[in-house]
Amino acid sequence: MFKGNHVLTPVKFEKILVVSLPERTDRRDGLIIASAVSNIEFDFVDGVHGNTVLDKTLPPGDHDHLANSSIGSWRAHLNAVAEVVHKNYSSALIMEDDADWDVRLKLLLKEFAISYHALAQTPDATTLDFNELPFTQMPGISPYGDDWDLLWLGHCGMQLPSRGLAIHQNDESVPETQYLRSWDINESTPLAIYPPHTRVVMRQAQTPVCSLVYAVSQRGARKLLYSLSLQKLDSPYDVMLRAWCEGLDGNEANVCPGVLPQLFDHYRRAGSKTIDSDISEPNQEIRAKAETLNIRWSVRLNMEKLLSGNATFDDQFPDTL
Repeated sequence: MFKGNHVLTPVKFEKILVVSLPERTDRRDGLIIASAVSNIEFDFVDGVHGNTVLDKTLPPGDHDHLANSSIGSWRAHLNAVAEVVHKNYSSALIMEDDADWDVRLKLLLKEFAISYHALAQTPDATTLDFNELPFTQMPGISPYGDDWDLLWLGHCGMQLPSRGLAIHQNDESVPETQYLRSWDINESTPLAIYPPHTRVVMRQAQTPVCSLVYAVSQRGARKLLYSLSLQKLDSPYDVMLRAWCEGLDGNEANVCPGVLPQLFDHYRRAGSKTIDSDISEPNQEIRAKAETLNIRWSVRLNMEKLLSGNATFDDQFPDTL
């Protein structure tokens, strides 16, 4: 047995897969450099153009309203999931090629693993304090615990459930509440009820949006591939992923822990916003400078310093209080 945050075991996934269109060399090169300076190894899974997906390969469901870009995204993500199943990886991290993360990512993943592992072994707990986590059994398969299907680590926002929370206050990697944003830029963060610099790990993610970065266990990958590739297609991939996690439409819920603020967010380059997405409708606005929401010491925005060995990192969201 060990007492939660007193032991920081390695938190590697067996495989990391990045979904990326081969022609988006800008995104591929950016992700390659960001991963290199973070000592992260990965393999690309080629993105898919929806007009190359045969109609007869689509599962049942009302999918005529889906754009080709959504069909392509659905198939590309499931190709990554299929790779996990086919190669029998015990776990894999799947990310999109515009992901960004904090320089301190590996520490943050360790703290997430400790928090969720404690939550998984205390099913009756409403809230746990990260600094006073209970004694738990060592995990046998994954440092994240042995009972999960999908870890929702990078997203565009989620809500907080009323129970099953591990509260980590005074986390210096979390921006002040005023800076926290979701897909709805005008929406106030659910974390506003906590002191500044609070991160919350939840036993089950609630209403997550976007499939930017998530991890799957082998158990979860098998169930996910069966459900989303063969049983039903009626919504964009991230919407179906949420329904799969939450057990909507009469399906059994799956074990999908989440975290807020997210550990990964979208990197947005300076210039035309038309380059932001290969799925959404083009946005003709101009972005004055590059940004990544919710990430203080962004790897992408500190690239020149990381390449030169300068460890005095720029903070996107310096404290004001």
